[in-house]
Amino acid sequence: MMLATEGTGFLKAFKDVVAGGSFTNKSLSALLLLGGATYYLYNEVAFLALGKVNPVTHAVGNTIKRVVIIVASVVAFKTPMSTGSIIGSSIAIAGTLLYSLAMNSVKKSK
Repeated sequence: MMLATEGTGFLKAFKDVVAGGSFTNKSLSALLLLGGATYYLYNEVAFLALGKVNPVTHAVGNTIKRVVIIVASVVAFKTPMSTGSIIGSSIAIAGTLLYSLAMNSVKKSK
């Protein structure tokens, strides 16, 4: 699939990275395989979770996951956040909080 969409450009990029000296053919191949396997497992878990919870709950959890990843990246790599990123993350957090509060009030009223 990757070769169909990327063509042979991937192979040239792979060889360029190995030629840079940071990776060997074996180590870069192992990292690519590990990355692909973990992404596949992530998708499997997400699909299984979607079967167990409400789709809206799953979407909210996915939104929170993205915000946590952004904040963790900012802290770990000391990357400055733009005003737009701060506003977007704040909206996502506030929306998730409001959704949780609304769901709790609906459950209490039943």
